[in-house]
Amino acid sequence: MDLLVVVWVVVWLILGLRIHGEVEGLTELSTTISRAGGAVEQTGRALGDLNIPFVGDRIERTAGEVAAVGRETRISGRTARDSIADLSTLLGLSVALIPSSAILLIYLPVRIARVRERRALRELLARFGDDPALDRLLAHRALQTMSYRELQRTGRERPWMDLTEGRYGDLAAAERRRLRLEHDGR
Repeated sequence: MDLLVVVWVVVWLILGLRIHGEVEGLTELSTTISRAGGAVEQTGRALGDLNIPFVGDRIERTAGEVAAVGRETRISGRTARDSIADLSTLLGLSVALIPSSAILLIYLPVRIARVRERRALRELLARFGDDPALDRLLAHRALQTMSYRELQRTGRERPWMDLTEGRYGDLAAAERRRLRLEHDGR
């Protein structure tokens, strides 16, 4: 399960990075628009500097309008580039973190609890491994926590009867296996 969660998180992180890169690639378009706007603005200024007889004011007015359009286009290109950069970061983080954090918020508490349970049982086994009462406790826990399918795999026809008949070894061993803790080969 740990491997599955790690793969899930890594896949979404890679996907988030890819989306970030692809969307950020759109900034090239806005850079081109900004450059075109700068060229139009320069063209407008150049037209305004021309002194053509008989045309007079009309070319200056048109040159001013062309320069203004170029300036607005250049500014819009820069604004678009900044917006695209922000959007690429936001989309990349969203794709990478939302699915991963949802899984991790569910999985990590369960995983941490299981690690703590294993650690506590390991300590109990180290101190009281030969105590038959501990085997009885583990047998009870096995019946309470194992699925019916797992109980069937113990090899006993009616494993719950082991408790009433004082046979705790198989169920205790099953509980240790469930927690991935073997003790003295039992």
